Amino acid sequence: MRAVHVKMTVATVLLGSYLVASKLILREVPVFTATFVRLVAAVVVLAVYVRLRPPERGGARPARPGRRDAAVLFAQTLLGVFLFSVFAMYGVKFTGAIEAGVLLGMVPISISLVAVVFLGERLTGRRGLGIALAVLGAVSINVMSGGGRTAGAHAALGVLLLVCSVLCEAVFVTFGKLLRTPIAPARLSLILSVAGALMFLVPAGFESHWGASLAGVGWQTWALMAYTGVAINGIAVVLMYDSLDSVDTTVVAAFTALTPVSGAVLSVLLLGEQLRAYHLVGMVLVVGGVFVVAKEKPAAKKGKESVEPAGDGPEESAERPPAYSGNAVS
Repeated sequence: MRAVHVKMTVATVLLGSYLVASKLILREVPVFTATFVRLVAAVVVLAVYVRLRPPERGGARPARPGRRDAAVLFAQTLLGVFLFSVFAMYGVKFTGAIEAGVLLGMVPISISLVAVVFLGERLTGRRGLGIALAVLGAVSINVMSGGGRTAGAHAALGVLLLVCSVLCEAVFVTFGKLLRTPIAPARLSLILSVAGALMFLVPAGFESHWGASLAGVGWQTWALMAYTGVAINGIAVVLMYDSLDSVDTTVVAAFTALTPVSGAVLSVLLLGEQLRAYHLVGMVLVVGGVFVVAKEKPAAKKGKESVEPAGDGPEESAERPPAYSGNAVS
């Protein structure tokens, strides 16, 4: 299992670098254009990987998703790729990357809330305690920071946008449980990256006057946009999905708590942000809340849990979770 733990650690560290890289990218490139370029980079790398990777299960062709799964994939793209990217990048533009990283560290807990509201799952006392700790940590950071370097309404707007991005990511992950047809991690990430790039094409074209404003962008920013596409939408997401084949979802959720920690460290090292005592207190509360939830023992699986299995084979069913989908960091 040590190899699985290494994969999840690498994935969460890469995810933590997303906000820091976005902060640097937005100095030269607007939000829609930066996200479009990132998704195109992800599509190129993932397409090559999927093409070159040997077929699984005796060379059988992947099952084609039905209309229901197509609707679920569209919802995942709209929420987890498009809206998450917009909310997260504008949110980090109006706040410090440390505050943004800690807020986005609430994703595992927000997943529990969405599961209660939309999937009818039971909110246990342990989950309630974890949610309370995380909310307390997030509120303390933003109240005590007073908006950081961005004053007034902009700081409040940034926090609101980041909260929306957390909810989008949570809905995205829970909706993934509705998929009936199993999709390999790399192929799923490729599908969502292609769909997301198409969604960003027109707004990015108008935002950058169809590429005219990209002429003066430095190579460092181009490299960062390519990095976020390859590292986040490619490596991190695929590693997270792949880890779910070997460990329980709660274990993956626990490891995602490392994301705000890595984001905070990188913010200090690369952006020159100051790590203050209240940041540390807030991070401890948020990460503690995440681990309280993640450490809860999963309930015994019911025999009929694999509802409406895919037609390709009985061994893979709708029970397969989609993992922490950074496509929303997508």
